[in-house]
Amino acid sequence: MLDDELIVETPERVELHFILASVGNRFLAAALDHIIQAVLLGLIILSFGAAAGWSYFSSLGVWAAALMVLVAFTIFWGYFVFFEAIWSGQTPGKRVMKLRVIREDGRPVRFFEVFVRNLLRVFVDFMPLPSYAIGVVSIVFSSQSKRIGDVVAGTVVIKERSSEAPSLEEITRVFEAESARAAAAGPAIKTDVGLLEPGEVRAVQAFLRRRFELSPSSRASLAIRIAGPLAGRLGIVDPQMPAEAFLEEIDRQQRSLTRYSS
Repeated sequence: MLDDELIVETPERVELHFILASVGNRFLAAALDHIIQAVLLGLIILSFGAAAGWSYFSSLGVWAAALMVLVAFTIFWGYFVFFEAIWSGQTPGKRVMKLRVIREDGRPVRFFEVFVRNLLRVFVDFMPLPSYAIGVVSIVFSSQSKRIGDVVAGTVVIKERSSEAPSLEEITRVFEAESARAAAAGPAIKTDVGLLEPGEVRAVQAFLRRRFELSPSSRASLAIRIAGPLAGRLGIVDPQMPAEAFLEEIDRQQRSLTRYSS
C-alpha cells in the first residue's frame, strides 16, 4: 500500500481505496475557507456598525471587543461545523479542492465527528495561534495524514477525484449493497492462493485498486477475464460467486497469507 493510500476493508471483504489529502491540499482548502470567514466577519462588523452607529459601537469599549471575539469564534468554529455537517464532510474550500472528511471505516462523517475534530482544531491544531503548526506537524508525521482532531474524532481527509478514489455515492452504495451480494454469493472459497504467480496477484490487486474508474460493463467484463484463468490455475471449476467477489476473496486470502508468512 502506498504511503498516501488508505484501504478500508468492509465486513463483506470488499476493499475501498482512498487517496489521502496532503498537507498542501489541506492548506489551500483551509486558506480558501479562512478568506471566506474573513469576508463574513468583515460584513458582520460593517453591518452592525451601520445599524447601531459607529459612535455607539465605540462607546461600548471592552464589551465591543468581547462581542467581536465571540463573533469571530462563532464564525471560525461554527463555519467548519456547519458546512462539514450539511455537506457530508466538505466546506467550500474542501469542495473547491475536491477534498472530503470521512470516518476511518470509509463511511460518511456524522455530526459527532464533525463537532469533535473542529473543537480540537481551535484548541490544539491551530496552536500556536494562528499558525496551524501543531496540526501541520501531526499531518506530516501521521501515517494517515491526520490532525490531532482527526485522531480523536476517528476521521481522515481524502482526495475526492473519480480517477483516484470512489465518490461518496459510490462508498454509500457499496456499503448498502455488499450485505445482499455476500448473502447471494454463498460461502467463501477455500483454495491455495500460494499457487498463483506474482504477476497474477498483482493483476488482481491492480484491478481492485482501479475498478472504481471503470464503467459497470467494463468492470464486470474485466473481472470475468481475470477471474477465469485464475480459477483454472487453482482448480476451481465453478467459484459459486460473481467474478469480482471471487477476485476480492483471492486478494483477501493472499493478504492473509502474506501477513501470516511475515
